[in-house]
Amino acid sequence: MDNLFNSKMKLLGFFWSFLLAVLLLVCWFYYRNLKQEISAEAHKNAIQNLELIHGMLQRDADINDQQALQRYLRRIGSRMSFRITYVARGGMVIADSQVPLSSLASLDNHAVRPEIVAAQEQEVGLSTRYSRTSQQELIYVAKAIQPSGGIPPGVLRLAVPWSDFRARFDRYSRTFVWVMLLAFAIIALLSYLLTRQLDKPVNTMIAAMNAIGEGNYGQRLHFQPGHEFYSLAGSINAMADMISRQIHTITGQKQQLEAVFHGMKEGVMVLDAQGKLSGVNRAMAEIIPNVSQSIGRRPLEATMSLELQRACDYVLSPSSDLDSYPYMLQITLHAGENIYDVNIVRLQDPQGGIGAIVVFHDISELKRLEKVRQDFVANVSHELRTPLTSIKGYAETLLAEHEQGPQPLASFLSVILKNTNHMVKMVDDLLQLARLEARSHLEGAAAVNAAEALAAAWKACEPLAQSKQVRLTHSLPAEGLQVTVDFDQLVQVFRNLLENAVRYSPTGEIIEVGYTDDPKKVTFSVRDDGPGIPGQHQHRVFERFYRVEKHRGAQPGSTGLGLSICRHIIQNNGGRIWVKSPVDFQENGTIFYFTLFH
Repeated sequence: MDNLFNSKMKLLGFFWSFLLAVLLLVCWFYYRNLKQEISAEAHKNAIQNLELIHGMLQRDADINDQQALQRYLRRIGSRMSFRITYVARGGMVIADSQVPLSSLASLDNHAVRPEIVAAQEQEVGLSTRYSRTSQQELIYVAKAIQPSGGIPPGVLRLAVPWSDFRARFDRYSRTFVWVMLLAFAIIALLSYLLTRQLDKPVNTMIAAMNAIGEGNYGQRLHFQPGHEFYSLAGSINAMADMISRQIHTITGQKQQLEAVFHGMKEGVMVLDAQGKLSGVNRAMAEIIPNVSQSIGRRPLEATMSLELQRACDYVLSPSSDLDSYPYMLQITLHAGENIYDVNIVRLQDPQGGIGAIVVFHDISELKRLEKVRQDFVANVSHELRTPLTSIKGYAETLLAEHEQGPQPLASFLSVILKNTNHMVKMVDDLLQLARLEARSHLEGAAAVNAAEALAAAWKACEPLAQSKQVRLTHSLPAEGLQVTVDFDQLVQVFRNLLENAVRYSPTGEIIEVGYTDDPKKVTFSVRDDGPGIPGQHQHRVFERFYRVEKHRGAQPGSTGLGLSICRHIIQNNGGRIWVKSPVDFQENGTIFYFTLFH
């Protein structure tokens, strides 16, 4: 509304300025013409009076000397209120209606007066100037005459006061000015009232346009046909309809694109033409949690990857010939824990504000599985090669010696049997692990007593424990602790964990089994005081055949599959298994935890 008021006042100001300029021009033209007409009339009247006085002077025969002329001019001048002067040739004043005869000699020479000079050259001389004698502005008219008698030839001059004509001129001028001012005021008032009449429809249209601009696309204008703004209102309504349709289409497309953009599993960065971040999707925010705070910055500041920044700079450089083809690279983030395939595509129209799209595809799990596969093949080959080599060597020895004594033969066959059993156990564990992986839950789960399963597992481990003088203590209640699981599978979990604890515990140490119970589940713990597991290996100890080479080398009777089997059994029963090492406030020791439901 302020803008409308300002615009209206500017329009009115321009109109009034133009009107005032026109009126001033008219006033100036009127003033000039009026002044010219009044001046011409004053000159005409002065000449007529001069002619009248001249005629009267010629008819009066008694005027034959200077004194008579002086008396005549004073008499005529007093009657007509004019100053009449007779100037002889040479410029000397010999008679004046307003100057005594005795003072004529003191008057200036009038030979160079403009009207005197003009009267000698033409019929009548005219001049308007200020008179020091009468202290006022006068109109002078002069005419050369030849009087009779003793008066010498000269110039008869008549001085008419200009103030009489000026007063009339000023009166006419004031009247005209007041008329013009009144006309200006009336026209200005009418124009203001007219603009006020236009304010309501204009304000209505402005309000409608503002509403449309603020998103109210249903706003419409309603004017009667024949109204001065009827056509304009129709155009505004048509524009609102078109904008509404286009906004509806654009909004739908935008929502679809946003749904696709934020629904992508891959992280996406949008770079502007200057190579700075202008937008990211939700997946990218999960990859780099604080990436939204880097909007307007370079990718290097968000990812701390110099390789990615160089690739983005290359794709956006004018010398790049990639066009719409993607630039591909692999980068690692979060200290090498995550690996990403990155595709960078430059857009062909950077004037739109978008320079390139950067897509992050997480291949960390693929890389991990590839590493697991490689380790599994290497470990299986190693685990099978060792007993096979032993069997092959002893078999070749038996074949090479035709006769063997009972004692060496029994020893050789014992070694062959031991390695064969180890391979059979390894194959059985692999088959069991394959069956566990093929099922998402275990069949035959029922409420069992965890204390009985622990006792059965320790009985299987007792020979190995006695050889190392390792003892078992537990805090499970004597009346039993009920959990829902297959009994044999629980025995196997306890047995695998206890065997590992016995193998890696120093001689004479104690293995502790504890639990914590809550209304829904039970958390078991198996603790040993062995050398512990370094932190960088703890997330991989549940993989098949994975060994911590520094502290946990191959042990006799171990297949390297026990912890992997434990993990699958617990997960299939809805629980979780994990390891903590070292034990609190110690430099060594390991605790394995696993949970089962009641």
